[in-house]
Amino acid sequence: MRIKKSQIELICKKLNTSLIKSKYLSKGNHNTNYLLGTSKGRYILRIENNLQFKNLNKEYRFLKHAKFNFGPKVFLFDNTHQIIQRDYLIEEFIEGKHPPKKPNDDFVISMAKWFKNLHIITKKSSKKYSLLSAIKPYYNNYQKYNSYIKDDKLRQKLELYLKEVLRICKENNNIFANRKYLSLLHNDSSNENIFYKKNYVRLIDWEFTSYGLPERELIYFIDSYDLTSKQINQFLKTYGYPNTVLAKKQLSISYLTLLCSSIGYSLWRMDLVKDQKSRKEINKRLLRDINKLDGVLKEYGKA
Repeated sequence: MRIKKSQIELICKKLNTSLIKSKYLSKGNHNTNYLLGTSKGRYILRIENNLQFKNLNKEYRFLKHAKFNFGPKVFLFDNTHQIIQRDYLIEEFIEGKHPPKKPNDDFVISMAKWFKNLHIITKKSSKKYSLLSAIKPYYNNYQKYNSYIKDDKLRQKLELYLKEVLRICKENNNIFANRKYLSLLHNDSSNENIFYKKNYVRLIDWEFTSYGLPERELIYFIDSYDLTSKQINQFLKTYGYPNTVLAKKQLSISYLTLLCSSIGYSLWRMDLVKDQKSRKEINKRLLRDINKLDGVLKEYGKA
C-alpha cells in the first residue's frame, strides 16, 4: 500500500526522530517496504499487505527477544491502525548487497556456516516427528485447488507424483523419529532476503521462522540457488551434515516434501490472486516445481 508523507512523519515522531526523506522499496506477497531517512539514521518500514498473514507481530516479538545477531534489530510494532490502517513495524536498515544469482564458493561456504550457527539453536520436540503428517496438508492443498491446473494430462501426472510421495512418506514415516530436538529455521533464505559480503551474512524477513528439521532449510537453499554438485558437497561438508546413507535419504525425502509444499502453495496462491500477470508467474513456478518433482522421484527410484 502507498502511504502519505504526513503518515510517515507521525511514525517518525513515535521513534523520537524527524523525517528527512522516504523511498518506496518493494512489495512482496505479504508486506510493502519503505526506506526512511531520519535525523537518527535510516530505518525500514514494513507494512502488511496480506490480511490472511498476520505475521508482523510474530516477527517483531521474535527479533525483539532474539539473542543473536543474524537479523535486523526492531524498534517498533504498531497494530492500533491509528496512523496506518494496517499493522506495521520499524526495523534496522541493513547495509550490504544481495548475493549474486549465480553463487560463488565464498557465498556457499558463508551460508553453510550461517545455517550451522542458526541451527545450533534448538528446542526439545514435544512429539515424535511424523513424515506422513507433515506431507498430508500439501496433498490436501492439491485436492482443494487442483482445478487451477487446466491441462488434464498435467493434473493427472501430478496426481500420480503426489501419491508416490505419499507412499514414500508412509514407508519412511519414522525416518526422523529419533530427532529429540528441532532447530531454529528462517524458512525463506531467498536471494532478496539475504545481505552478504565476504564473511558477513544477515537475513531479513523472519515472519515464517519456526523450529523444525534443518534438512528442509538446507535443501531449500540448495534448490533456490541451483548449486553445482561440487558446491552442494562443499556446502554440506562445511555445514557438517553427515555423509551417510541415512542422512542422504533424509535429505532426498526432505526435497520431495519441500517441492510438494511449494506446489501446494502455488495452487493456493492461484485461488487468491486474480490478475493474469501474477497468475502467469505462479503457473511458471508451478510447472518448474512439477518438473523438479519428476526428476527427484526418478533419482529417488535409482537410489
